[in-house]
Amino acid sequence: MAATKQVTGFWNKMIAAVRRDPQKAGILTVLVAILVVLQVRLITSDKIGPGKAKASTLTKSDKQPKTSSTATVIDPNPLRAWLEQPDANVSRNLFVVNLEKFPQDSGHASSESAKAALFWDDLAKSLSQQADVRKERRILIENLQQQASQLRLQSTVMGAVPKAVVNGEMVGEGSVVASGAGDTRVSFRVLRIEARRIIVEREGIKLEIQMK
Repeated sequence: MAATKQVTGFWNKMIAAVRRDPQKAGILTVLVAILVVLQVRLITSDKIGPGKAKASTLTKSDKQPKTSSTATVIDPNPLRAWLEQPDANVSRNLFVVNLEKFPQDSGHASSESAKAALFWDDLAKSLSQQADVRKERRILIENLQQQASQLRLQSTVMGAVPKAVVNGEMVGEGSVVASGAGDTRVSFRVLRIEARRIIVEREGIKLEIQMK
């Protein structure tokens, strides 16, 4: 019973190994088959035993020694003899790919490199344009702050309809106030009037004017 259980467990392990890695299992099966064949040959050769020697008379020509002869030792285990052979020196580097045997598609490679170069050029242009836009907006804000600083908020009147006096002129929310004169005149729209301050706007930029 114990031997049967061991055999059953061995076969179960073999089946599980085959399912996990069929390629290795195939190689193992071939090696096992070779070992079984060699073992059978050894067993049968041992059972046959030594052959009978035949005696015959020697003629005069047979008595003369031969000038040359060759002797070959036959190994009863060819697998062991194959394993004991010296390793052959490999002259080729197995990790170097011969590009002559694997030609590359130069047209496809050049097309991919051209697309990559075009992508990076477009990205550089986009970043440059964004930087220019930010610089222009910063300059615009600085100029508008300078122009808005010329608006003098003199007083605010809070009530149902808030009013404010800017540069000597009474204005309400939605009114337009201007700073400078002539070509340097810049207009702002009053968005909101609060106590002691107003919020003006131009080109989407909101600025705060406080009463001094």
